[in-house]
Amino acid sequence: MPRNRLRGVGHWRRRILAVQPVVCGPVSRVRVSPTVGLANTLINTFGGFVDIGDYVFFGHDVMLLTGTHDFRKTGPGRQLACQAMDRGIVIETGAWIASRAVIIGPCRIGRNAVIGCGCIVDFNVPADTVVRVRQDVTKDPIRYLSPRSEA
Repeated sequence: MPRNRLRGVGHWRRRILAVQPVVCGPVSRVRVSPTVGLANTLINTFGGFVDIGDYVFFGHDVMLLTGTHDFRKTGPGRQLACQAMDRGIVIETGAWIASRAVIIGPCRIGRNAVIGCGCIVDFNVPADTVVRVRQDVTKDPIRYLSPRSEA
């Protein structure tokens, strides 16, 4: 493919597109400081409020989820029955929520805490704490079949 066909969205357009969060549920349940960098965050407020403090910033594809369904029901009842509990999310000043993190309320993210890429957080995170996913990486060589053993 020619190089000029591989250009991404220009910087000015990225800024315009990246600052548009999506709110599912009552927008009145969201409080966001004017100093927050939201990127393309999805905010669900069906089950509670979301309060985001000063100088918090988000990576791409972060989800803040307060809604939940009653898993004890089945069929259409499960889909329609939303639990009306207080499942609020509070993110305190200076926190960093990295790309593709999922924050499930109720929980509080403390001041200057860092939530790493891909983390699922459904618990309170103390101030000045890093939450990250640690994976064991294994590297094994491929053991190919010899031509004789394929028959």
